[in-house]
Amino acid sequence: MRVGVLKPDHLGDLILAAPAIAALGRRFNDLTLLCHPKNLGLARHLFPDLRICPMQLPHLDKERSRPMQAADRLRVLREIDLLIGLRWDGQCERQLMIPDIEYHTPGPADINVHVAVQHRALVAPFTGDYDILESYEYSSASGSIERPRHLGAVGLCISAGFRLNAWPLNHWLGLAERLHRHGAKIVLIGGPAECSRLRILKQALLQALGYAPRVIVGSNDFAATLEEIADQVDLVVATDSGTAHLAALVRPVVSLFGGSPWRRFAPLGRNNLILCRRVPCSPCIQFNRTLINTCHTQECLSNLTPEQVYVCLTAYLAGLNVPGMTQLNGVWLARSPWGQSQPANAA
Repeated sequence: MRVGVLKPDHLGDLILAAPAIAALGRRFNDLTLLCHPKNLGLARHLFPDLRICPMQLPHLDKERSRPMQAADRLRVLREIDLLIGLRWDGQCERQLMIPDIEYHTPGPADINVHVAVQHRALVAPFTGDYDILESYEYSSASGSIERPRHLGAVGLCISAGFRLNAWPLNHWLGLAERLHRHGAKIVLIGGPAECSRLRILKQALLQALGYAPRVIVGSNDFAATLEEIADQVDLVVATDSGTAHLAALVRPVVSLFGGSPWRRFAPLGRNNLILCRRVPCSPCIQFNRTLINTCHTQECLSNLTPEQVYVCLTAYLAGLNVPGMTQLNGVWLARSPWGQSQPANAA
């Protein structure tokens, strides 16, 4: 049977789908991954043994580039007998449903269920149960991704998948100053969209710290980017973004979540940690397909202070146990929701 697995959205979403894609790759010999054209390089790097084809859908194209023509989509679909949709919505259905193909798609999204858990429930009838954190292992990772006990170097990943996910630059500056005073070297991390902000922050840190921190800008050479992150930092502090999910392949990530639903989009990793304020309006309606977001205050992240983040980092390094949600210095700490990572029948 010729099987296609559909993941036509964004970089971070593809990484979160890696456990399900890997499980399907073990099950089907003839598997094709259909992903956004901008993710072809990453997909080939993560899954070098899979057949990978572009699948561009206008509503999932952030750059609003020239859309893939319907005839080109149809040509790809005609080579598939079964399509498993790891991303599925009304637009996907209207543009991809054709006769003579069997479709296996998820139900409505639940912001309280991690997307990787939802993927496993979708594909388990074909693959059987699997542990999410063991299903896919990034083979090129160097060094350890265990929880560090001290920080020689900290990566500050300022990328933000959406504007409202961004932590203010002055907060990044304040956190860097605190980490520097306690002996940690600072490394700045971002994607191409953050070049201007990285340049501003680097100049501010030159004046504040007395040295210009190393800057890692992600590129289409994913192997080189990941190798540099693994070589240069012990831990990454990040806001919700594709770059944060990328970094989580090689290093533990402490994520600063504001309005985005952390229970659904926390980066993959057994030793990751979530920090959030749990304001009443979170998750933000930027994730609602029918309501309009008019938030201008961004209190969920602007009121998450550098001092609070530093206190939480210190507790994390000291081995603080976070079995559920724990409040510390006005911040809620949570482990990524990996109580759901093991199969339902696991002990």
